[in-house]
Amino acid sequence: MSQPVEPTRVLSPEEVLRRSGVPFTVLDHVPIVGRQDAETELGLATEQLLKTMVFRTADGGFVLAALPVTGRVNYGRLARAAGVSRSKLRQAEPGELSLLGMEPGGASPVCGVSDAVIVFDASVTRMDIVYCGSGRADRTVRMEAGRLIEVVNPRIEELSS
Repeated sequence: MSQPVEPTRVLSPEEVLRRSGVPFTVLDHVPIVGRQDAETELGLATEQLLKTMVFRTADGGFVLAALPVTGRVNYGRLARAAGVSRSKLRQAEPGELSLLGMEPGGASPVCGVSDAVIVFDASVTRMDIVYCGSGRADRTVRMEAGRLIEVVNPRIEELSS
């Protein structure tokens, strides 16, 4: 008789980073949501902040878009970069983030789901130190943008409109 198979637990963004061996630090803080909280509560410089937007495709897949916190994602460009029709792309519901090992306010471009499509705005390649989500709303990751790109291996496109 076969044993029931346990569902595979998704690695959190921090676990993915630890396993990669790249240097990063984590800032513990009060839960934050959005740019204003990051600037006022943490005192972080806007030009170093990355936001990650999480989307679902019609077939249930995930698309993550990372761009400077001041940028606005162009949905058509993101859909093309992800290889899906714009009409088949929708913003993920807060509860769906748990499927990625994340929580609302903690979305990260680092993802333990192997088939998630991750797209970085081209401007990230010109950044030095960045702060991004850790998967939790009360922790922020600080690391070199180049090392983040190395770990994530994202598609690089002009996403901002």
